[in-house]
Amino acid sequence: MKSWQTRCCSSLFAIFWVSCLGTAQAQIQDVADHWPDKAITLVVPFPAGGPADILGRQVARQMHDVLNVSVVVENKAGAATAIGATYVARATKDGYTLLLSAGSTFTTTPHLKGQLPYSLDDFVPVAAVATIPFAFVVKKDFPAKTLAEFVQYARAHPGKINNATNGQGSMVHLLGELVGKGLGVQFTMVHYKGAAPATADMLAGVIDSNVEALTATVPNVNAGGYRALAMIAEERAPLLPDVPTFKELGYPAIVGETWMSVFAPAGTPKPIVDKLSKAINQITNSAEYKDAMLKLGDEAKTTTPEELLDVTKKESAMWKALIEQLGIKGD
Repeated sequence: MKSWQTRCCSSLFAIFWVSCLGTAQAQIQDVADHWPDKAITLVVPFPAGGPADILGRQVARQMHDVLNVSVVVENKAGAATAIGATYVARATKDGYTLLLSAGSTFTTTPHLKGQLPYSLDDFVPVAAVATIPFAFVVKKDFPAKTLAEFVQYARAHPGKINNATNGQGSMVHLLGELVGKGLGVQFTMVHYKGAAPATADMLAGVIDSNVEALTATVPNVNAGGYRALAMIAEERAPLLPDVPTFKELGYPAIVGETWMSVFAPAGTPKPIVDKLSKAINQITNSAEYKDAMLKLGDEAKTTTPEELLDVTKKESAMWKALIEQLGIKGD
C-alpha cells in the first residue's frame, strides 16, 4: 500500500512540477513578447564626451529606431569601470538596464584590482558592437622611420625610450608592455592621467612613443604631428591604409584591441537577451552604423552572446598571464 501511495504521490508531484515549469516558461515568454514597453537605460562606465560615450550614444540612437522605445545613456564613470558595472550587476533583471563597456571591465580590471564588487558571472553577454584598434606611434623626429629601424635603435638603447600610457594598468599600458615584450625591447613607461595629456606630450615631442586608439591617431598622423609605425590589430585600418600590422612585419603575438560590448544582468530572461542580441546585430550590420564607426576609427562588430562570452574568457586569460608575468599593478 505504501509503495502504491509513494508512486502515486511521486507522479502527482511530477505532474505538478511540469505544470508549474510550463506556467513559468509561458509567463517569461509573455514578458519577452511585450518587451520592451518602456525606456531602456544604457549605462556607459566612462565620462561623457569621450570615445566610449560617443559610441554609446550612436548605439542608443539606433536602438531607439529598431526597438521603438527611448534608450537613455547614463554615464557612471570611475574605478576603472567598476562603478558602472556594479550598478548594472545589481539592477533588476528585466532587460531595461544594460551595460555598454570595454572588454577591460572583465578581461584586465579583475586581474589588476583584486577583489571587485562584480564578476563576469554577474552578467549575461548580449552582443559586441565594435572593436577599437590601436596604433604604435613615435614622435615625428624619432630617429627611426620603420618598425625595423625602431627595433634596432631600441635594442641599442635599452630603457632609453620613454613610452606614454594612459595610466598604470590601463589598456594602453598593457598594450605598450605587449609591444615591448613582443619586440624584445625595454621601455621606460611614463604614466599619465588619461589619453589627452599623453597625446599633448607626443605632439610636443616630450615622449618618444605611445600606443593610441585611432580616434586620436588618425588626425594627428595625417597632420604630421607624429608617425604611426604599426597597427596592433589583425588587419590594417581603413583610415591608415599604409600602416602595416605587427603581424605583417613578423610579430604575430603583438595583436590586441578593445571590444565594446553590451551586457545584461545575469538572470535576465533568455528570450529578452535573444531579442536584444538580434536588435543590436541588426544595428551593427547597418550601413549607417558602419559609417559612424569608420569615422570614429572603430570597426563595427557583430557577435552572438556565445561568441562574446568565448572571446571575453580568452582575452581575460591572455591578459592575466601578461599581468602576472610582468607584475603589473593597477592604480
